[in-house]
Amino acid sequence: MEAVQNGQAENDQWDIDEGIARFLGIDPNAETFRLTDVRNKATSELKNLGDEITAHLDAIGVRIPPAVQFVGGEAGHIVVASEHADKASIETRLNGDTRVLKMFKEVELLFEILRKAELRDTERFKSQHFNLGLTSLGSIAFFTEA
Repeated sequence: MEAVQNGQAENDQWDIDEGIARFLGIDPNAETFRLTDVRNKATSELKNLGDEITAHLDAIGVRIPPAVQFVGGEAGHIVVASEHADKASIETRLNGDTRVLKMFKEVELLFEILRKAELRDTERFKSQHFNLGLTSLGSIAFFTEA
């Protein structure tokens, strides 16, 4: 995933509505927010989600490595996008926990906000698809071309 790290993007401030401010944990009375605020929230939530998924995998005896790649599927479900011997049991376990599904969707949304900001003024965002990778070192968010 390309990061918004150039000086311009770090200093960008954006208008925000009250509902999004609450979701991001930003003061709803603030007139603007910084991408750094979104990035910090996304990073924190990504770690929490990775820890939660790892606990679920441990509970069913699935070990990492090999790494597992996840994408959002139909009806808000999580799909294992990589080849994995335990694909079916992983999907059944994760999709049976509405808390994990909610966490995944929130992380996806946070990283899509960042990605949209990175690719603003281009058409590339329309072909981007969020992915979550779970490795022995932790979780990673990245985008692939659809």
